[in-house]
Amino acid sequence: MPLGRKPRGARGKKFLARTISLPHELRMPVLKAFASSVAVVVSSCDSFFDAWRPFVFFFRKYWPDCPFPVFLIVNRLRIRSAIVQPISVGPDREWASNMITALESIAQPYILYFQEDYFLNGPVNNEQLTQDFAYAFDHDAASFCFHARGLLEPNFQPLNDRFGVVPPDSDGRTRLQVTLWKKAVLQATLRPGETAWNMEARASERTRDLLALSYLQRRDRPIPYLMSAIVRGLWMPEAISMCHEAGVEIRPRFRSLHSDVAWRRRFRRGLDRLKLAFALARQSREAIDVDAPAE
Repeated sequence: MPLGRKPRGARGKKFLARTISLPHELRMPVLKAFASSVAVVVSSCDSFFDAWRPFVFFFRKYWPDCPFPVFLIVNRLRIRSAIVQPISVGPDREWASNMITALESIAQPYILYFQEDYFLNGPVNNEQLTQDFAYAFDHDAASFCFHARGLLEPNFQPLNDRFGVVPPDSDGRTRLQVTLWKKAVLQATLRPGETAWNMEARASERTRDLLALSYLQRRDRPIPYLMSAIVRGLWMPEAISMCHEAGVEIRPRFRSLHSDVAWRRRFRRGLDRLKLAFALARQSREAIDVDAPAE
């Protein structure tokens, strides 16, 4: 699927995006107006099923009025939920191949990308998100990342005090943070067999001619979340604290705690691989009630 070239003439002006003021210069709908056009897609696989209950708990807590359908990518495990719909993609074939298969099941032309270890940690600002979606739709943006880079490029083009245009030569155009994507663009950008890290490292070049937006700083995000609850296959202490304080039980508990010491991480991951195999075998016998934070 071709990504297409940069529009010429008057249409090309959107890539020289003018500075705007929000919200007065936009026609502001409510977030529900985008409900038929956007689906939340939670990237995951069965190896991370221990994060599914905490993800759903914090999603429901901090975004109870989310107007969009929520889809969770799984391999073979089954789930029960009134909130999340599973998309079973079969055996794990790396991140991009799983995503390609999953997107074929999505009818909406836009997706709001999440990962299973992006735990919401504050209320979603629906009004601000509505403004952002309206700008992205009105200007035919290919993507809109709601998590700023640690350091902006010198030629990043701010549009207002919240977000701006990612430079065409940036290597951060396809970061896998919470991002609004045009589904067709994401599908065209994916390469079978690539990992998520491959996507972030290689795919920016594939979107050079398209409008990519991103937030300027992290404190003004409309969707606040912990990034990430799991790092290098191990639970981060912040995530464990969030779950403990909220009364969310991580079960089964087969994943170890992250360490800043490299040899300890390697040792723990080795043990965890054995524990994961047993946990998957046991869990395959029954569906997971992801709406139940504790038993």
